[in-house]
Amino acid sequence: CGSPSRLCKHMFFTRWAKLHGKLSTRTPSHGDMPSVYSEAKLVAQTYQSVKQQLFKAFQKAGLGTWVKKPPEQDQFLLTV
Repeated sequence: CGSPSRLCKHMFFTRWAKLHGKLSTRTPSHGDMPSVYSEAKLVAQTYQSVKQQLFKAFQKAGLGTWVKKPPEQDQFLLTV
């Protein structure tokens, strides 16, 4: 129908940004929300840490390396 799926990255990012906006009014140390999805993922320290642990576990189990998608896939702006 021309609108993004509720499960797509853009919708997830939009909803996360709205939640972040509500939290940042209550917690001044929250900082600004990046407007590009890939930047938001990079500053999410817990996400990055767990992702690295997952990649190492795959290697250790002999499952090979994680196949990365093209970085352009995550370089879209948040439009709310």
